[in-house]
Amino acid sequence: MFQLSKEHQEYKEKVRDYTQKVVRDYAKLMDDKNEGGEKIVRDFGEMGLLGMKIPTQFGGLGLGEVAFAIATEELGTESGGASHSLHTQLNALQLLLSVGGESARDWIEKGIKAKEIYAVALTEPGAGSDLGALQTTARPEGDELLINGEKIFTSAASFSTKMVVLARTSGNVGDRQGISLLLVDSKTPGVEIHKLDLMGIRGAGVSYVKFNNARVPKDAIIGKEGDAFRGAIKALMVSRNGYAGIAVGIARGALEEAVNRAASRKQFGKSLLEQEWIAFNLADALVKVESARLLTLRAAEMLDRGIEALTEASMAKYAAAVTAAEVSRTALHIFGGHGLNRGSKVERLYRDSKIMEIAEGTNEMQLLAVSRALQPKK
Repeated sequence: MFQLSKEHQEYKEKVRDYTQKVVRDYAKLMDDKNEGGEKIVRDFGEMGLLGMKIPTQFGGLGLGEVAFAIATEELGTESGGASHSLHTQLNALQLLLSVGGESARDWIEKGIKAKEIYAVALTEPGAGSDLGALQTTARPEGDELLINGEKIFTSAASFSTKMVVLARTSGNVGDRQGISLLLVDSKTPGVEIHKLDLMGIRGAGVSYVKFNNARVPKDAIIGKEGDAFRGAIKALMVSRNGYAGIAVGIARGALEEAVNRAASRKQFGKSLLEQEWIAFNLADALVKVESARLLTLRAAEMLDRGIEALTEASMAKYAAAVTAAEVSRTALHIFGGHGLNRGSKVERLYRDSKIMEIAEGTNEMQLLAVSRALQPKK
């Protein structure tokens, strides 16, 4: 049985307390207005949550991936948007650390304290899971770089101060070499940000971004020019497990709502929870939530021990995403017509759950990664 350390348990209680006191009431506002992520991120900075994965020598807490999985789950029980906002900032910091190392120290320290809020500009209309296919370019012109291209589903962009951008500084589309990581001020002339109106994870500032001859200094490049691909892939593989945590949280939140509803709602002289078919559905949901959590924590613990765990993280992300979709659908069904009301918690979690099956690598991409582990060893 997976046991949390005393330190992790205390951390879990801290995040749960914040979730119940702040996020629970704030989640509906984020969803209704499709805004509010900036306040949440500022809160995270004040609480020290943004440094959870960052090594202590960079000003972080050094609590690792288990803490990440714990925090995203707790936040996810009330709001996919709030949990995704935490994930985005930690993803950005992980990219800066993986690609830039010591040279990115100042930006990492500012991000930990939310003095800078980062957007993560990686995905393009024609380059999602295949980062090598990205077409955004950053070509030299004098002492500057000229950025041109499009980014889609750029998390936190609408309220960011800086964007962590992958762009091609040399080579051709399809090459893994020649890709650089840049840190770009979000208000740079030539940068257009258009917030998207997504069905779920609302308030997280997910946006379409266009770079139209946006000029940045050459020192905007983080780390070694043209050598960001490997570090970016490493950071993204690690962040995948955090997304599994969000999905576990959504599933748990939906299950808790469904159980409470089933226990309090009476039909034909007894509660819904006493109706066998309802009880069995909820029991099945509980098994799936617990299983997804254990897969997520196992992968996180392996990553904390320095084990690559790519297969395990993909298994966790796939299982958690499927579970979030299934359990939130079950919860919606148990609530019946009341659950269909726009703004009800189970309706909101249901919409959040669908994005879990797409973002950070689709279900199919996770199965592809897992299937590779089935191949006979040579």
